[in-house]
Amino acid sequence: MDDRSLDLIEFFQVTAAVADRAESDGARQALLKWRPMADRAEREVEIERLREAIRCTDEPGEWCFVGPGSLREVFEREAVEGLDGRGLVEVRRWLDAATAAVAAWDDPARQKRFPRLAARVAELRQPRGLREQLTAALDDDGAVQDAASPLLRRLRRELTEGERRLGVQLERWAQRFGAEAYVTRHVDRFVAMVPADSFPRRRGIVHDVSNSGRSLLVEPLESCGENNRLIELRAAAALEERRVLGELAAAVAAGHGMLVDLEATLIHLDTLRARARWARVLGAVALTPGGDHLRLRTARHPLLAARAGANQAVIPLDLELGLGAGGRLLIVSGPNMGGKTVLLKTVGLALALSHAAFPVPAGEDSTLPEIRDLMVDLGDPQSLEEGLSSFAAHLAVLARMADAAGPMAVLLCDELGAGTDPEEGGALARALVEHFARRGAWGVVTTHLTTLKRLSGEVPGLVNGSLEFDLKTLTPRFRFLGGVPGASHALAVAERLGFPAALLGRARALTPESTQLLERLTADMAEAVRRHRDEAAALEQARIDATAEAERHREAVESSRRELAAERRRLTRESEAVLARARELWQTMQREARREARARNEPADLKAEMTRIERATEDLSGGPDAEPRDLAPLRAEELAPGRWVRVIDLGVEAQVASGPDAEGRVQLRRGGFTIQSRVGRLAAGRGGPATTQPLNGQWSVPEEAPPIQVDLRGLEADEALAQLDRGLDRAMLAGLAELRVVHGIGRGVLRAAVERHLRSHPQVAEQRLGRVGEGGRGVTVARLC
Repeated sequence: MDDRSLDLIEFFQVTAAVADRAESDGARQALLKWRPMADRAEREVEIERLREAIRCTDEPGEWCFVGPGSLREVFEREAVEGLDGRGLVEVRRWLDAATAAVAAWDDPARQKRFPRLAARVAELRQPRGLREQLTAALDDDGAVQDAASPLLRRLRRELTEGERRLGVQLERWAQRFGAEAYVTRHVDRFVAMVPADSFPRRRGIVHDVSNSGRSLLVEPLESCGENNRLIELRAAAALEERRVLGELAAAVAAGHGMLVDLEATLIHLDTLRARARWARVLGAVALTPGGDHLRLRTARHPLLAARAGANQAVIPLDLELGLGAGGRLLIVSGPNMGGKTVLLKTVGLALALSHAAFPVPAGEDSTLPEIRDLMVDLGDPQSLEEGLSSFAAHLAVLARMADAAGPMAVLLCDELGAGTDPEEGGALARALVEHFARRGAWGVVTTHLTTLKRLSGEVPGLVNGSLEFDLKTLTPRFRFLGGVPGASHALAVAERLGFPAALLGRARALTPESTQLLERLTADMAEAVRRHRDEAAALEQARIDATAEAERHREAVESSRRELAAERRRLTRESEAVLARARELWQTMQREARREARARNEPADLKAEMTRIERATEDLSGGPDAEPRDLAPLRAEELAPGRWVRVIDLGVEAQVASGPDAEGRVQLRRGGFTIQSRVGRLAAGRGGPATTQPLNGQWSVPEEAPPIQVDLRGLEADEALAQLDRGLDRAMLAGLAELRVVHGIGRGVLRAAVERHLRSHPQVAEQRLGRVGEGGRGVTVARLC
């Protein structure tokens, strides 16, 4: 592809815009010199790298690093002037950049996602130990550091100490000449500034006189030896610095080839990063040329897209040529200022950028053919030096196009056949177009010639196209219409621009009827195609909306099904819990029934025993005076503390210890025996205590059902087993058949301890884990003996 054609389609303006996004001077220069690649294998590898770079740029973290300046320029200076400290620091910074790049790619996951970029970074090689040597020897300004060599460290230490001693010595010496005297340096020697009128010249060497002549720069004679020694130390240190710099320069020279390769690799990575950044700004993609199809989807001219603001959108181009599209050669017609030239440049740029491994501002589903030649006839190519007129210059370009025409060539002609007699120009244009089509060349030809508009149905491989034009406002819409020739609308546009009406009338009268009819037919066809396309677009949008609505409906149905399933699971869990609770209540009722049966027998036995004890006591005390009085229950207000009452259901008498509370409970005492009873169960007693042996104990009638489970969660093993024993005792006294032991799941330690304890417990007949609704593996059910 020749540079003239690339320049006409603004390829170099695009590369300059991309170069502005590079970090290094080398990458910027490389991008400005970039050209389409002829080697297919090299191009395909570079395009794959570009795809990875675009995706990698979207991820957080840097993946490319460069140094300052140019190593090539550093080496060129070295050849002329030698390598100084600043040049060595530039070398070190490029080595630092390479080290940072290698570290950024030291991630197997990143290497797997972007294998071609990782392979490029893996090519970075550094001279062994050079970076560490430069870092230790030089500071950021290129000055040699003390750590560069032991000798330099010693010399600088001696120099610093000597300067300090000499400064102190001179300050003491200068104090004799008043407050205005002070210590300074003259060239490389320490001196004192003293008044000229009070200084005896024989006591020192005068190095200079102040401008006023009133002060002298004096070096005392006793300081000369130390000053001489310091000068020698400075010279020795400078010599050692030069030796260190020479040693470092020799190490850099030894690694020259490796350093050049390192810089080239980092610069190449920087060009990839710049192209990726530009792609992200424009929404461009990497396209690999190949195949027999040119299809552009939502393509845009990159410079127009870059200049477009938030309120200025670029109308995208949808265009298709080649296999299945009717032909490879597109004839674009229509009025001036309609965007035909922009379309031509957009097609040419898409092809050139893809062959140069640059991003193309188009959709991912775009495809481009592989080409070898790109030739453009655009603008005014006249040459004063060669004595060619515009038409002659056009003919020279068209002749080269005719020679280059073939399946691997793209020919872009703007206003073909213009610049000469319309009849002859039209004939020449038709001959060229037929030649291009016969050779199978790719191309876009813009024209106003009716002769070319009619060729679509006559010459195989040609397709018509135009850019949409608003007939009401006579303004272009810049939207491509494939398969439809465009009317020029020259007279209508002239009328809108205020052309004299008389002249327009005369022009219309002179226009052949066939031409006017063709213009009207072309305009009607374009309008019909526009309406058809708008309706198709509306139908497509309706289809998209219907698909989206169907998807939303499907998601709503799925969501309803999920919610219904979740509600069903919740209700199942709740019903299982209710069923489990019902089972527990049923077991509790059975246990209560058994306990009540035992309780009905126990009071009778207790009453018989108490009667026997009372009779024995009465026998010992001489017998009762009379039989018990009427056992009618006493009212609450009659139960005063100290009164003797008879507990009807127990058949014993006791003294009221405390009156009834709000719930009707009454505390009774008989010797050391405390009884808790209720109003309604107490009748009048005989008025005095029986002479019985005091009973040491306490007994009360339980007010509520005993607990049917014991909760051990959160307890240590010892505490849990003690709590379990107390629970088993209460369950046995209550007459329960089973006891639920809640120990939780956890790591299973507490469950194992409970299992071992229950296995050997005398009150437990057997044990099992809880069923569904009972707590599962977090509960052990113990059946009591």
